[in-house]
Amino acid sequence: MDKVIIIGAGRHGREVYSYLQHIQERGEVNIVGFVDELKSKGKFKNTRILGNINDLKAYLEKNNNDVFRYITAIGDINMRQRVVNRIELFQLPNIHPFTLVHPTASVGEDVEIGEGTCIAPGSVVTTHVRIGKHCIVNTSVSISHDCMVGDFVNLNPSVTLCGDVKMGNECFIGAGATVIDKINIGNRVTVGAGAVVTKGVQDNITVVGVPAKITKVGRAKK
Repeated sequence: MDKVIIIGAGRHGREVYSYLQHIQERGEVNIVGFVDELKSKGKFKNTRILGNINDLKAYLEKNNNDVFRYITAIGDINMRQRVVNRIELFQLPNIHPFTLVHPTASVGEDVEIGEGTCIAPGSVVTTHVRIGKHCIVNTSVSISHDCMVGDFVNLNPSVTLCGDVKMGNECFIGAGATVIDKINIGNRVTVGAGAVVTKGVQDNITVVGVPAKITKVGRAKK
């Protein structure tokens, strides 16, 4: 049984906690607690706050005979990257990313999901799909055949990636957006909520609308 620590006790953290509770009820994980920079140690929900990132390091060193998994419940992509980097710098052998696939998600054959990624309830991942590390695939997302999604990507609720979409790292795809088939999306691309992407998008671009058009050149702060 995996011992799982949730990094981030904010709104998304509470959401991830609810996902893990369903998995815990199946006897597959044990929720150890939360780590959060802004909350004090102590009881939280039906578990506890272990402290901040520095406290996490001390906790892992103290419990060095146990192996733990962690999942980042942080919506901000830049902050999520920083937290993962800090944990990796611990260079401790008893902490590893946890890949969360909710029991109600549908994941087909020949699908690879990177470490630390969360596949939320109601999501559908069909076949021959590659999803990178530390991504958020939110509720009711649909990812069709032959799609490739990079690392640290946010696919917000009800996003649809049609077949053979290629997407780079650190992209933020707004709720309800659709990327039609055979489209290439670069790195650090932001797609507005409800947009329909019908043409390829280069790195560091923000697009919105139907069809999606460029509104900003340069990395969006997400």
